[in-house]
Amino acid sequence: MLDIIVKVGHATPLPAWLDGALVLAQRQRAFLTGLQVTMACPDTSGAIGPLAGDNDGFDRRRWWLELCRKAGINGDWEVIHTIAPEVFAKRFCLADFVICELRISAADAPAGFQEVTHALFAHAVPMLLVPDIFHDSVRTDRIVIAWNGSAEIAHAIRAALPLLVQAFEVHVLDGERSGLPGISPPSLPLRTWLQRHDIAAQWHPFPAEHDEGPVLLATAKALCADLLVMGAWGHMRVGGPALGGATRWLLEHATLPLFVSR
Repeated sequence: MLDIIVKVGHATPLPAWLDGALVLAQRQRAFLTGLQVTMACPDTSGAIGPLAGDNDGFDRRRWWLELCRKAGINGDWEVIHTIAPEVFAKRFCLADFVICELRISAADAPAGFQEVTHALFAHAVPMLLVPDIFHDSVRTDRIVIAWNGSAEIAHAIRAALPLLVQAFEVHVLDGERSGLPGISPPSLPLRTWLQRHDIAAQWHPFPAEHDEGPVLLATAKALCADLLVMGAWGHMRVGGPALGGATRWLLEHATLPLFVSR
């Protein structure tokens, strides 16, 4: 059984993609935990607690469990009071992947971007990110993989395997660059790995050298992708994560859901 966490925001009305998350969980026979992170502040003793009057998270438990019941899935509801992204990111560690909204349209979008990068890099948790400008249900019928031969994208593909095996179409954008014989590590055998899992992927060369982010998004949309699977290319540096250019661009401009890991 998959264990999926949905980070539920405070927005009203609820985003359209939430219904799709419930359908996805039902299709995967997953256990679905709704997680609400509330604003918190230290009291005079230094303990962290909710801001005055902020009981909404606890009041929504019954609502969430009723959603799960109607969808025919098992689930639970959790609330975390915190002032630091690392706190709720640690909770993600026991999930197979996390579904959450990626804030793009709001003026304070960089704050949401930091939440995502902290979760990705602090605990290497696969995430299904839904842009807040995406006003449709989450689907996984047509999946596009942005393949560059890296360990990060291999981790993302492995985490997305339950979705890939149920997809009607899987497309691989092959942007792997040739290494130096005898020096560079050998290429990962993605073709045979997918075949072993009965995934009949369609392969497409992806020769873009510049502006990979915009080209990736345009190509995925041309293939009518419901989901783009990608690695969070980049590395840790002192003081925080450093993302690759294509990853950063997509996290700031995506118009369709992303499945990301590192």
